[in-house]
Amino acid sequence: MRLQGKVVVVTGGASGIGRAMCAAFASEGARVAVADRDEDKGRAVADELGAIYVRTDVTSSASANAMAEEVHSRFGRIDVLANNVGVRVVKPFLDHTDADWDVMIATNLTGPFLCSRAVVPFMQRVGAGRIINTASIASFVGRPNRVAYVAAKAGLLGMTRAMAIDLGGSGITVNALAPGSINSPMNSAHAADEEHDWGKETPVGRWGRAEDVANAAIFLALDESSYITGAEIKVDGGWVSTKARAGEIAA
Repeated sequence: MRLQGKVVVVTGGASGIGRAMCAAFASEGARVAVADRDEDKGRAVADELGAIYVRTDVTSSASANAMAEEVHSRFGRIDVLANNVGVRVVKPFLDHTDADWDVMIATNLTGPFLCSRAVVPFMQRVGAGRIINTASIASFVGRPNRVAYVAAKAGLLGMTRAMAIDLGGSGITVNALAPGSINSPMNSAHAADEEHDWGKETPVGRWGRAEDVANAAIFLALDESSYITGAEIKVDGGWVSTKARAGEIAA
C-alpha cells in the first residue's frame, strides 16, 4: 500500500472517473474523502470503500472552504486533492446560452481553483501536497459542439502550470491528467456514436477505462513523482499524438 496514511480528497468522487480514483486511492491505503453534490451516490461510494462523504458544491467558495475544513478536522491533514468534477454541454456554438457558458466555466475551471485555494493552506502547514487536475484532450484540440467545455479545460491546463510555479516553494506539486475517450457516465450518451470516431482511432484501438485515469492519478500522488510539476499526462490511448502526426494540431 503505497499511500498508507495519506489523506486524499476527490471531487466528483461519486461516479465515473472520480469513483475509480476513490477506489484506487483506497486500495493503496489512503484515507479518502468523497466530495460530491450527489449525497446518495457519494455516501454509497464512501460506505463501500470505508471512506467519508463530504457534500461539496465546487462552484461555491463557501462549500469548498467547508469541505476542506471538514476533511482536515476529521483526519488532521490533507495530502492530495484530485480536482476531478466536470460537466459538459454538447451543442453548436450559436446554441450555447449564457447559462451553458457560466456552468462550464464555474464547474470545470472555477471549481478547481476554489477547491485548491481551500486546501492549499493545510498542505502548506506540512510542507507538502499533491494537486491533480482532471483536464481533457480538449485542453489541446478543438472538439466540435463543445466550445465552452474546450475553453474551460484549456484554461484548467493553464491554471495548472501557473499554480505549479506559485506553489512549488511550498512543496506542493500541481499536475493535470488529460483523459481521452473514457467509458464513463458523462460520455455514455455519446459513446455509441463516437466508438468508431474516437475509441478505434487511438493507436491502442479501444476506449479508455476510468481505471486508466485513476492509475495515472496514483502515480502523481506518490513520492516517486515529487519532481514532476506543471505537467500534463495524456490518458488518451495516443489519440492526440496521432492527430499531431497527421498535422491536425498547429505547431
